Amino acid sequence: MEETYKKLFEEFLDGAINEEVIGRYNSAISNYYKALTTLCSLLIYLRNRKTANSHQEVDLFMSVLFPDIRKNIDGLYKTYTSTYQILKTKKDCEEIKNGIKRVIKLGRLEKDFKEALEKISVI
Repeated sequence: MEETYKKLFEEFLDGAINEEVIGRYNSAISNYYKALTTLCSLLIYLRNRKTANSHQEVDLFMSVLFPDIRKNIDGLYKTYTSTYQILKTKKDCEEIKNGIKRVIKLGRLEKDFKEALEKISVI
């Protein structure tokens, strides 16, 4: 499961970067958010070998197992869901990318996601 989460993260991240490069910010945010929640799912799995089946379950597990991380990404779900009604900007992409960086740092995943951190810092 760990490798699956890592591959899913990479796929969502690459898709987000590709969308951001061509200025499709709503699609980019959707994929960045999926990458973010995949990271959270990985942390949950590494901690207690459980898998979350919805955003609600991820949020619940994060609140209980990783309250500091959860607090640091609070509000990003609204950024993601607002892509259904509002045209987003590059600044909004930065907000989600910063959330990804915080999860990697606070979750102590820098070693496994060094390349990802480099990718999102360049764009």
